[in-house]
Amino acid sequence: MKKVITSFGTAYLNENEPLYSEIIEIGKHIAEAGYTICSGGYKGSMEAISKGAKSAGGKTIGVTVKGWQAAPNDYIEEIAEMPNLMDRIVELIGIADAYVIFKGGTGTLVEISVALELMNKGSMPEKKMIFFTDFWKNMIEILKQDSPKLKDMINKNIFFIREARELTNILNLIPS
Repeated sequence: MKKVITSFGTAYLNENEPLYSEIIEIGKHIAEAGYTICSGGYKGSMEAISKGAKSAGGKTIGVTVKGWQAAPNDYIEEIAEMPNLMDRIVELIGIADAYVIFKGGTGTLVEISVALELMNKGSMPEKKMIFFTDFWKNMIEILKQDSPKLKDMINKNIFFIREARELTNILNLIPS
């Protein structure tokens, strides 16, 4: 099976914002490196990364919620419909070999927290988390203060980048 990168980020991002174009470039870069892109499947950052991946010939998966009014974005190739939000979060986290994370709100915060907690408790293997910009950096620095164990796990697995080309070296660290 092809390796999967799950993206987390805001649904409240418009096409005319510079970040939208930057996320498209990240999606292209990830697809060109041979990864499938998985996202929540809706608008904003989820649409931008899927659009980028599709433009580079990549595969896209959207993990949606049954009964939600929002329609999946036009760049989703495969839909995994979950019965509720918590199952969606678990699927987004579990399907991934690594994560790319953009600015976001409470939903993105929950996704980051659940992924970190599952790794911290040994419920799943440690996975690389690639944050685009420093939006979440203060939160990560605060978490490092919890314990030496969590600090070590964060230092080994969390990266902050500012450009798509910085992904290359990090993607090479993801186990096959």
